[in-house]
Amino acid sequence: MNDPQVVALIYTVEPVKAGRYDNANPLRHSDEPEFDLTVEDKIARFEFKKLYRNAHEARAAIEPFIQNWELKAEMRAESDSFRLRYKDAEIVDRNPLPPRQRPAPLQARTRAVFEVDFSVEAEATLVSPDYPPPPVGGSANLNDPDARSMYDRYVNYRSGNEPLLSMVYFCLTVFEYRFIGQKLGKRKNACRHYHIDEKVLDAVGNLTANKGDLSVARKRAPCIVPLTRQEEKFLTKAVQEMVCRAAQVAADDSQNLPQITMASLPRL
Repeated sequence: MNDPQVVALIYTVEPVKAGRYDNANPLRHSDEPEFDLTVEDKIARFEFKKLYRNAHEARAAIEPFIQNWELKAEMRAESDSFRLRYKDAEIVDRNPLPPRQRPAPLQARTRAVFEVDFSVEAEATLVSPDYPPPPVGGSANLNDPDARSMYDRYVNYRSGNEPLLSMVYFCLTVFEYRFIGQKLGKRKNACRHYHIDEKVLDAVGNLTANKGDLSVARKRAPCIVPLTRQEEKFLTKAVQEMVCRAAQVAADDSQNLPQITMASLPRL
């Protein structure tokens, strides 16, 4: 092509639960400065508002958004988990040759480069009337070692291979580790860095230190004190927010992210 421009990228929507979005309503999302998104019949089309010369460049630009979308759906509800698989690119020539000089048309296809698998085995098939809502702004990076380690432990817990408390304690440790020895203390610095209320991490730390089998292993309590159902709900939601926030900050620590507070989590 003489002057190529990527008009759109096409992805297929692959839900973890087969048939999940077979009859889902079409989705329109036009709040992003770089593209408009439409999803229909399990086909996602990203139509660009800015110039990209090739599919690789265009894919690199939207990959943080895709990771954020997949991750938030994953953390919101297991049944909403999905992956976007790259399928094709729509490319036009902004300065085409005269008809007699045009070469044979080229297929505007590129092989998949970004493959992040958020799949978790599921048993039942539920048909959803809607696709998971895209995040309004923001990006995520699960290639970051801290975010990836937290995510992997969360998936391991949800698959039934690890207790809730040990998984949460690990994530809290990762959250705070880089700030050990810094002025103001590791927790205060972690809260500033990740835009999270210190009361949230205090509550997470208190529960992982004093409840359940983990407290016995850490010799903080003389006997097993089980979590209440409400405490389980709090810790599950808190760690979901922590995993998402770690990936978001890893992608762009200048994002205008809302603070995670106790009010946004289940009551204790």
